[in-house]
Amino acid sequence: MPKVLHIGPCETPGGMANVMRILAEHPPEGWEADLLSSHVAGSPWAKWRAYRRARQILIQMLKDPAQRPDVVHLHTAADWSWWRKRRFAQMAHKAGVPNIVHIHSGQFDTWLGIPDSKRSNTMKSFLKEHQSQTVVLGTRWQEVLEPHIGSVKVMNNPVPEEIKSSQKERESHHILLLGRDDPVKGHAFAIQVCEKVRELHPQLKVTMTGISSSPHQWISARGWVSDSEKLKLLQSTTLLLVPSAFEGQPLVVLEAMTCGLQALVSDRIHQTPSSVVCAPFENIEVWVSKVIEMLDNPIEPSLLISQSESYSIGNISLQWGRFYSNVVNLQRIE
Repeated sequence: MPKVLHIGPCETPGGMANVMRILAEHPPEGWEADLLSSHVAGSPWAKWRAYRRARQILIQMLKDPAQRPDVVHLHTAADWSWWRKRRFAQMAHKAGVPNIVHIHSGQFDTWLGIPDSKRSNTMKSFLKEHQSQTVVLGTRWQEVLEPHIGSVKVMNNPVPEEIKSSQKERESHHILLLGRDDPVKGHAFAIQVCEKVRELHPQLKVTMTGISSSPHQWISARGWVSDSEKLKLLQSTTLLLVPSAFEGQPLVVLEAMTCGLQALVSDRIHQTPSSVVCAPFENIEVWVSKVIEMLDNPIEPSLLISQSESYSIGNISLQWGRFYSNVVNLQRIE
């Protein structure tokens, strides 16, 4: 049975790790999948050791016929994340194993600069030389990145099977923000929005992950929650806020839709389904207005759920199966 090896930050909390685990736990029919962690949270020295360890493990796997993968699937963000992953692509290519470069970052284009920048040209040449098959999250990212790095394949993020709607009635004025404690996720802005919304809806309550303390009693700061706790929040709250400065394709939005939970997102997030409402980044007046409107007139859950079906792991796994087979066949031809 052919095997794909996923390499990336699978043990570091975040969206990329979630996607890696979902894909590894649900490989395409007829395939096996393994995970290789190349990153840890912590000091630069800890990160370097994790990277070196992953390199040594891959070297041994490529030498051992019993462990040797048929495809090396690299998951990368921009900047140093890519510089580390390129070494794995080099190793796989040298060993005759096809490699896939799966770009998750929402600021890869910013990092690359203009299409003819030195960084763009260097990456384009690298991908061509090492026969890397590049994957991006949606057609909008394809339009943005192809002028920089050449032809790419579009594959959406998958929603796991356990994410589903509930028959229980939702709370009427409960806002949710799910994300790590990072300025790009917009926690501070979301709090400002909710403060103003409470002037009209004083019963409003808010739950936020990532942060462990809050300036108001009506905000529940949950830190990092388990998958089961996250699912309960997606099934019970009224509105998901995603005011991020950038995202690749936020899995939490797709999970919210699958649960029938409406979402309001920053217009800096590319290519969201039509049932997801967008608002200008950090325009507090517009955000307050849209939050009030969505609390008072929620989007029909059945519309959200129907639009989420194409993102199910079943559908996405079928697409990956076809793609993996094409990548392996292309390698044999060349």
